[in-house]
Amino acid sequence: MSNELLQTYRKNIDGFLARAKEFNDASANQIHSAGEWSPAYVIHHVADGEMHFAIRYFNSLTIDSPQIINFNEDLYPAVLNYQGRDWRNSLALIESIANLVVAALAGISTQQWASKSIHPELGEVTLELLISKACSHTLAHTQQLLDSEI
Repeated sequence: MSNELLQTYRKNIDGFLARAKEFNDASANQIHSAGEWSPAYVIHHVADGEMHFAIRYFNSLTIDSPQIINFNEDLYPAVLNYQGRDWRNSLALIESIANLVVAALAGISTQQWASKSIHPELGEVTLELLISKACSHTLAHTQQLLDSEI
């Protein structure tokens, strides 16, 4: 199952990247409805999320029952300067992190896939569950980009 999950992770990231690369500067920064994020903000959010998620995976494999630190994504656009960031840099970051995650996790054992972390809301979670949640996260944001006009 774990190799299949890693393939799903890769497929979902590749789908997100393919859609995101269809935008140009004007369409990436266009907000279509009040209160919604532009595609660029979605791309920045996924990049920031992938950084957090990769650290969680690696901590799960290298620290005994590490505590997962939640992040307040609502603060990120203002605090992490989404307005002033280049969405193409965030795309490159997503691609780079995905390449790293796939390479690092490709050879891990069944026991390592079952390594545990402590989530503040969910309690004990496995690496496999963390990757599954990331897969769902990427799919949801891919849909968000699909719903945006290019």
